[in-house]
Amino acid sequence: MNSPVLPRYQQIAAALAAQLDNGDYPPGSRLPAVRQLASAHGVNNLTALAAYRLLEQQQRVEARPRAGFFAATPAGTLPPRGSDPALPLPSTAALVDLNSRMSTLLLLADDRIPLQLHMAEAAPVLYPSTELARRLQQTLARQPELIGAHLPGNTQRRLTAALQQLAQQRGMALHADDILPCHGITEAISLALRHLTRPGDTVAVETPVYFGLLQTLQGLGLQALEIPCTAEAGLSLEALEFALRHDPSVKCLVCVPNFQNPTGGLMPDDSKRALLQLARRHGITIVEDDVFGDLYYGSERPTPIKAWDRAGDVIYCSSFTKSYAPSFRLGWFSGGRHHAALARLQASSTLTVSPLLQAVLAEVLESGDYQRTSQRIRQQLAAQMHATADAVLRHFPKGTRVRKPQGGMLLWVECPDGSDTTQLLQQALPAGISFAPGLVFAAGPRFGHCLRLSCGQPFTPALEAALATLGRLLAQQLAHHKDVPSASFPPR
Repeated sequence: MNSPVLPRYQQIAAALAAQLDNGDYPPGSRLPAVRQLASAHGVNNLTALAAYRLLEQQQRVEARPRAGFFAATPAGTLPPRGSDPALPLPSTAALVDLNSRMSTLLLLADDRIPLQLHMAEAAPVLYPSTELARRLQQTLARQPELIGAHLPGNTQRRLTAALQQLAQQRGMALHADDILPCHGITEAISLALRHLTRPGDTVAVETPVYFGLLQTLQGLGLQALEIPCTAEAGLSLEALEFALRHDPSVKCLVCVPNFQNPTGGLMPDDSKRALLQLARRHGITIVEDDVFGDLYYGSERPTPIKAWDRAGDVIYCSSFTKSYAPSFRLGWFSGGRHHAALARLQASSTLTVSPLLQAVLAEVLESGDYQRTSQRIRQQLAAQMHATADAVLRHFPKGTRVRKPQGGMLLWVECPDGSDTTQLLQQALPAGISFAPGLVFAAGPRFGHCLRLSCGQPFTPALEAALATLGRLLAQQLAHHKDVPSASFPPR
């Protein structure tokens, strides 16, 4: 039976611990310098330092300022009770390769699977399809030239003014020249990464992380440095500071502070301000993905990091695909001190965004339809989220952990230890149920015991029965195959 492969820094820590146990380094003796350790194991300094920090957490070594690391305890001493072996440290930067996993996930959008819970989309009935179709028809009848012409200047100014007002409602004072429409969040982030990085560079991302971002990084030949993220507090500032302090090669950070995908985590305002200060100290740009920000369940919309940005260090990216209509592939971005370069890059690639859709968007924002529609959608999503989370806790095995998010449409489920959600997906597909297994939310083989559910579907008896089926299959798996390691994606 194969055992799961430990992260590299844990392997190095285990080798050092064995040397301590064997007496190779007596108590109080100096240990190899970080660079020496890195060279000996063929890794970078950050990975070697992570190994030392893990041993320090276990009280096997001690760090002395400006002196290095020293053996701290006699051989054979055990870690303290309650210590966490899964210390929230950044993983080693690695080139992203998701082909084997993503190809199968994309195949799940199959009409033969009646309960598709794997994508971050709401049911079509939640979106204003009829109203949007009417607006498109009226606009085209009134301005047929929009099919073959650029957006008229007056319409462009109206849209920019409407986006400025939207930004102001989110706490951002943006000049008209600081706003550009784009083809959704993906284009905005891709433009930012193309401007800020070159192939082989390192980008800090949250982990677990949205698999679409990993695909973008893979396409650009970039390395992902994964920073722990929790549903309770969002991105770990401590882990990010650790990474930036010891790996100056990080070019930028891409994060989703408001209802992160997949955890649903909401970063507190104090943490957002601290993150901005941290990024400024280390000279890195923050690429802020605020695609779920308008789907808040409470009385106030969460504030973007960009609202506190006075030096242009944040590239802010927003979209209407989740909060208005998925097929309405429009978003916008504000690039701070990078904005002019991003505008030139967009002009040389996509050239222009659909004039017809921009004209319709201007009307939707000016009329207040967007605000009314997004409010209705988020209210429905909140009810569906609570019902889905409660059903998971009812039907999944004891030890399953769920934290209800305060917005968005995604539920992150941590199944009991020993769960294999890739195997669970293989068992669920014949029953007509799909979901996103945890393995797709990391560059490496992590989160195999987790899964992400979309809460965009109305909660019906059929959905409750599907969740009960997943819970039953998982219970059977834990009973009979508890120690089976995660496999690759199931064949279709």
